[in-house]
Amino acid sequence: MRAKRLLVSATLVGVVSLLLVLARTDKANADFKPALTLTVTNTQPETASDFQIDFGIRDKKDVNFGGVVTFIPPDWGIVRGDKIPIGEPVGQLDALATLGLINSPCNQVLAVHFDFVNATTDKSSTVSFKDLELEAGNTSAKGFGTKDFAEDKDGNGLLDAIDHWPEFIDRVTGPVQPFRRSAGVATVAGIPVLLQFLVYNPGTQFTLPTEDFNRLLPKDPALGFPTIVLLQDIGDPQIEPEPGPITDFCTPLTSTNISFGKVYDADHDGTDNKHDSCPYDPHPVLGTHDADFDFLDSQCDPNDNPDTGKNEDQDGDGIDNFADNCPLVANPDQKDSDGDGIGDACDKNPNVPDGELDLGMNPLAGKYTFTVFTVGQRDADNDGIQNSEDTCPFVPNKGDPTILNSGDADGDGLDAACDPNDDPLNRGTNTDQDGDGYLNRQDNCPLIPNGQESKDQPTGNQHDADLDGIGDACDPNPDTPDGDLPVKTLTADVTIGAGGAGGFPTNCADCQKPGDDPAPKGEALSANPTVTNQDNGSNTTTYVIIGGAIAAAVVVLGGGATLLLRRGR
Repeated sequence: MRAKRLLVSATLVGVVSLLLVLARTDKANADFKPALTLTVTNTQPETASDFQIDFGIRDKKDVNFGGVVTFIPPDWGIVRGDKIPIGEPVGQLDALATLGLINSPCNQVLAVHFDFVNATTDKSSTVSFKDLELEAGNTSAKGFGTKDFAEDKDGNGLLDAIDHWPEFIDRVTGPVQPFRRSAGVATVAGIPVLLQFLVYNPGTQFTLPTEDFNRLLPKDPALGFPTIVLLQDIGDPQIEPEPGPITDFCTPLTSTNISFGKVYDADHDGTDNKHDSCPYDPHPVLGTHDADFDFLDSQCDPNDNPDTGKNEDQDGDGIDNFADNCPLVANPDQKDSDGDGIGDACDKNPNVPDGELDLGMNPLAGKYTFTVFTVGQRDADNDGIQNSEDTCPFVPNKGDPTILNSGDADGDGLDAACDPNDDPLNRGTNTDQDGDGYLNRQDNCPLIPNGQESKDQPTGNQHDADLDGIGDACDPNPDTPDGDLPVKTLTADVTIGAGGAGGFPTNCADCQKPGDDPAPKGEALSANPTVTNQDNGSNTTTYVIIGGAIAAAVVVLGGGATLLLRRGR
């Protein structure tokens, strides 16, 4: 087991110090004002640099994201995923999301942290998003009760969504091949949550489950590398909704995303020096890596016997193994002169970083344009409350869903504008008005049953054919989205060095050039899978939430999660 790797991490490429400014605002009825700031630590040409992205919607009166796609300029250096060890840390993200929990007002702030690692793009070995053992009723099976993507059935210390290809992806994007995938898993309210970044060649033609995105998404290869962000299995037409504790996903919504320009891994085993207790001794691919669970890997532990070997401070310097940059050599000062994650006391080259791996590379000196395309969510009655959050989507609300009992005297989560009985003293309180198993604030038809017990019916189980946030059972126009779609396009000009003609970096042989084969090198790209986009009656309100390394993953935690979590995932 890779004892010191906690979950997993993702993102890519390095960029520059700038503020993304709104270049063009498309007409929309709802307030939708995404803000994006991008900071790069080093703007020198042909340099691997960390960058930080602050992204989100700061005004609680704004509608949330419905989707985002980011285009990275085609001359930017992005190291291919097959040139980075699987499991190598590549970034991290912290988000503050605003939630409504169990029918309560949408005003609870939840902090979420993701660590991202490089994940395989090889489609020949897949993993299901579901818990197949649970579906089969095999209660004694390994992994029973945990969705397959969050298990480690091969025992190599990597969750299976990292070293196997989540098979649902092709049903969301179509059978297209990314050249880089990064993934992170965080536990939210006791549930493992998978977040992924996928980077594709310029001009890639996606087959998205939403007509709006297919129609509106820019397709010009000159814009650069499109980057898609996926949260959980949002967008998979085979999703089977089920009630959950999160009944609303609202604004404000903010995030800080840090993408690493380089990482240090002396033994190239997929665990960076900082998290590798044996940085010069690669751990085996399979099997237990720490039998005595003392956070010292087996290959360098002098006694790894599970009965007698446990020693959480092997060198006795007062710093436990998991935090010690020299766990076998006492060094209470933890001095690390070259900053490579290995303490000077045990560093073979204390003044030269060991195992430097580039993850991205600034291009040649020049001016570059990043394009961020975003859409918000619809508001059918123009009352400022998006359909996915509005319990009365065709009648302007009397209250504010972010304030306790506002316009909701009986506190059942159903606004008085359409509540048949809002009198708390006369049996008005009914948190599931239609009795279909979904609480009012989580139900896309709170007055008409469309829950799991009717899932075989065309309008059953939260079905929403036009993906407008209103279930078919109560939508007078089930095939035509209700409410205008807010659309905004942001661009940013980035200057590298002193400016100039620009161009692809000359010092990054492992960076993907537009037109290069995206398939993993040395591995046969599996035949295009059969993409099953058929509607099985469970197509919950799931805009494909897409974004990029620049349009931080909070986009997904926000707009898209609204459409998944609120609607019964």
